[in-house]
Amino acid sequence: MERVVHTFDNGVRIYDDHLLERQRERYKKRNVHEAEEEDLFINLLRRLPPDGCFVDIGAAVGYYLILARKLSPSLTIHAVEPLERYRTFLRENLALNGLTDGDVVIHPEGLSSSEGDVRFLDRGYASRIPRDEKELRVSLSTRWKKLLERIGLRKPKNRGPKVLTIPTITLDMLVRRIGSPVDLLQMDVQGLEAEVLKGGAQSMAAGDLRSFLIGTHSLTIHRECLARLRESGYTIEVDQPDTQEQPDGIIVARR
Repeated sequence: MERVVHTFDNGVRIYDDHLLERQRERYKKRNVHEAEEEDLFINLLRRLPPDGCFVDIGAAVGYYLILARKLSPSLTIHAVEPLERYRTFLRENLALNGLTDGDVVIHPEGLSSSEGDVRFLDRGYASRIPRDEKELRVSLSTRWKKLLERIGLRKPKNRGPKVLTIPTITLDMLVRRIGSPVDLLQMDVQGLEAEVLKGGAQSMAAGDLRSFLIGTHSLTIHRECLARLRESGYTIEVDQPDTQEQPDGIIVARR
């Protein structure tokens, strides 16, 4: 059976089975992934040098990096996505849009304020490194209950997120790995935005990260990101903690 494809108004194509029902409902209003962020993203891309470098942290199924390739074919594009299932989806969507792995450098780690191995909550589009031990303990309890269900000692129920172990690197390490300044870094990491910025302090101070487009997931995190960016000499161009057409706040910052 042929798979259904969702085609956005900008030409990006994504397999429909990669999408959530609430996303499909949102697309009926305006057929782009995030209505308010889309226009900002396109404007930022147009300000980049044609051979510039774009990094997408939390790339998920690949929407923004595919759009970036369509709008600016000479960009160097890096995708950071720690969830193996989504890296598979990303590659499927690359092929669907006539692209290959050679068009994007995919980094399989998570980004945090330190290097190491950490627990990771697999919640689909809301997947993330847990913010604290309390959140992790709840998820580990859920995992234990799932184990009891699998061996027949507990009645099966729909449970919370899976708990995985993933490697992490810092933003500074990623910039050194890339080996050149990053002209635009877009980030959607489900509440760990300030932690990622904390791990990029050296690169930010050096100006090796030239502009940011950040989706924030609480007012507290939004304010902390603003403070870190300003301390590192960035000018805040967009400060939008509340949005009407998408679930995240938005920050745009430039050096």
